[in-house]
Amino acid sequence: MQITQEIINQIADNMLSIFPMLTKNVLKKDEFTEKYGLSPRFIHILHILDDFGSMSISEMSKRLSILAPNMTPLIEKLISEGYVKRSQDVSDRRVSIIEITQKGKELTHLHTQWVNHHLKKHLQNLSDDEIEELWYVLKRLKKLVMKMIGSSPQKEGDIKDDKAF
Repeated sequence: MQITQEIINQIADNMLSIFPMLTKNVLKKDEFTEKYGLSPRFIHILHILDDFGSMSISEMSKRLSILAPNMTPLIEKLISEGYVKRSQDVSDRRVSIIEITQKGKELTHLHTQWVNHHLKKHLQNLSDDEIEELWYVLKRLKKLVMKMIGSSPQKEGDIKDDKAF
């Protein structure tokens, strides 16, 4: 298949319209942000720490594609709120390690419940076949985007495209 400008435009248009619709209308990110006072960027940092464990600020900045100096204010806010703590790497004191606290874990758990609750409400508008199709399409989209950006799956469940139903 030849990649034409029309195909690129359609892909871009779909990405620019679908992702905001999902985050605003289905996942209700604005309501969560308003209720708990943390923007999606902060929540994303907490989820990464909860999923992958403690890491250096530079490793976190690579995962988020943010320059390390720009990570500092984000981490400082999470520290001041008690969601993460910072320590020095024992092998290199110049490196700061960030780790999620129990309060941070509780917030990520709450956020996951929030997302699941709102998603479940919207999934009720779909048939079982449509839910299965959505599951497959999103799993496939994730795999393709990871390939497109040169990233590999982090978890065993991300590798397979097996049916879950």
